[in-house]
Amino acid sequence: MLFLAVFCGFLAENFREHQIEKTRERQYMQSFVYDLENDTINLNIGFPQKDQRIQAIDSVYLFFESNPDAKIIPGAVFRHMYRTIWDRHYRRNSTTIDQLRNAGGMRLIRKKNVADSIAAYDLQWQRAEFWREAYITRQEKLMDILHKVFNSGDLISQYRQHSSTFTLPAIITDSMKIRIYPAYLNEYLNFIFDQKITTKQDKRAYQTLEKSAERLIELIKKEYHLQ
Repeated sequence: MLFLAVFCGFLAENFREHQIEKTRERQYMQSFVYDLENDTINLNIGFPQKDQRIQAIDSVYLFFESNPDAKIIPGAVFRHMYRTIWDRHYRRNSTTIDQLRNAGGMRLIRKKNVADSIAAYDLQWQRAEFWREAYITRQEKLMDILHKVFNSGDLISQYRQHSSTFTLPAIITDSMKIRIYPAYLNEYLNFIFDQKITTKQDKRAYQTLEKSAERLIELIKKEYHLQ
């Protein structure tokens, strides 16, 4: 009888721990779906911004194709040139997956297809984050080149009034004329071609990530009967 009582107690304790783990697993999955939904929103917001950068690069090419010997550019072209510098940078919402790693929670994911899909999605982001650093470095180099192109004498008053490179183009009117140094223009025009290609590649890579996030959301909701 004593043995039976101990055995039953052991079974009851195992059942209770199993139920607790199932509850925790479901909570993690609900939280992870929330993170994935945030990822898809942020990714989709950024895609048009990447298109705008590509359009700005093409607008710059159109101007200098028509004006190959230009030493002065209008304000509109200045704005396009500034727009070629920056692009959307992505950081995923990693709250839940960090918790899963740090708390050893990955073992709670009993459904192998879900666990494998999460691991694959995580690897996609790790690769994206690796290339992200190189992408930012190239943008910083482009800014350095562009600063050599513009004659600061025509922009001193704007520099004095504004402390952000993001607000500066907004106050440059079409009627403004800005001198440029053609000696640096060749390097700039060649460099933005590389940036046009990498921006397109970057967009395609993040579109693939966005589709992976959508599929993972659908899978988790199906397997865990989430709304």
